[in-house]
Amino acid sequence: MATIYPMPKWGITMEEGTVTQWVATIGQHVQEGDVLAVIGTDKIENDYESPAAGILAALLVPEGATVECGADLLVIADNEEDLAAWSATH
Repeated sequence: MATIYPMPKWGITMEEGTVTQWVATIGQHVQEGDVLAVIGTDKIENDYESPAAGILAALLVPEGATVECGADLLVIADNEEDLAAWSATH
């Protein structure tokens, strides 16, 4: 299965975040806790760590873009078959 993960909300006042840098690339195998991106807010930059192990299937926000918390950020597929299924439909 491929899962879409949202822009996190790291603080009570955080309303949006900017993808300052994508550290990972599409197709990369990731482990839970790997740094995938650097997300900037009006106060600080944080490392966005992978919420799950799998294969990075899609980066849904371009580097430099600012999106609201909860907006779709990236997709992680569980395995090669799930990656192929995701790629075939998107």
